[in-house]
Amino acid sequence: MLNTVGRLPAHPLFAHVVAIFLPLTALLAILVVVWPTARRRIGGASLFVAAGTLMTIPLTTSAGGWLQQRVMGSETLSRHAEFGGQLVLWSALLTIAMVFWWALHTPLFADEIATLPPVARRGAITLAGAASLLFAAIATWSVVQVGHTGAEAVWGGMLCCK
Repeated sequence: MLNTVGRLPAHPLFAHVVAIFLPLTALLAILVVVWPTARRRIGGASLFVAAGTLMTIPLTTSAGGWLQQRVMGSETLSRHAEFGGQLVLWSALLTIAMVFWWALHTPLFADEIATLPPVARRGAITLAGAASLLFAAIATWSVVQVGHTGAEAVWGGMLCCK
């Protein structure tokens, strides 16, 4: 695994990528669910952002595990690692919900979607939209928790911060 970049730990670099792109993915999910114009313009592209973000999380947690073995542990660091381990779940669920939402709205599957009974079609759209919004909120909150506990683990003992 890629644990260092230029003899420095890779985890902080990857963590900042996730900290930027997971909330961006959540924002894109919200936009495509609530704004039809955005859905048509960025719906498919948002899936690439979601997938790229999802693939970055295991790199980040792997590099974090490597780093954790080399630094003095604390309860805060353990919480950070625990929250970080859960982040891939929320990102995966968000990505899956976004894929379903996109599939229900793309012309590529319009013929198949049209064969569904109207109640099933409306139910699927409602469920995929609600799941996208819910997982967007949870993923964003989770990345904030991970970042906060990571910052506490690194900077919490400094005199300036007490």
